Amino acid sequence: MKENNRQNRCSRRMNISYRERVMSFLYVCLLLLTTAGCCCFLMYIAGTDFSASKQKGVIMNKMEKIYSFRNIQKEYVSIIDTLYFKINALQPGIHAQYEEDDIKYLLNDLKNVYQSNGWDNRYKVFLQIADFYQMWMTDKKELWGRQQNIINFRKNLEECEIGLESKKQDWRSNLKK
Repeated sequence: MKENNRQNRCSRRMNISYRERVMSFLYVCLLLLTTAGCCCFLMYIAGTDFSASKQKGVIMNKMEKIYSFRNIQKEYVSIIDTLYFKINALQPGIHAQYEEDDIKYLLNDLKNVYQSNGWDNRYKVFLQIADFYQMWMTDKKELWGRQQNIINFRKNLEECEIGLESKKQDWRSNLKK
């Protein structure tokens, strides 16, 4: 019986040791998995550039602005072409105030595109086009006015020359008498 008791005690020790071994193994596996999971998570966070996701948002915003700018360009190309043809066909000698008013309205419309989007330098092209066309229209009017002045001066010169010739003839005829 004593032997039996001894075997029972040894088997209990072995059973306890076996249980302890299994529990230790499970504990070590769980600890290893937890450590590996934490290391993988930290490597993922360290390897991931979160600023890249912020940059994606900024880039998407820029792309949307570029897309809207292109749409506005497409919308205003016809207005710019119309303005070109109207200024090109403008004849300052013909007093058509409605044509000038229409041109000024279109020029102000182009300037307003820049003013409503002044924070974006790309829209400055609309202001520059409007200023260029405004200068072109002003120059066209001034050129017409100067040409008219030249025509008037030539007429006056011809009248003066005719008057001088008649005075010379009168003077010569008076001298001959």
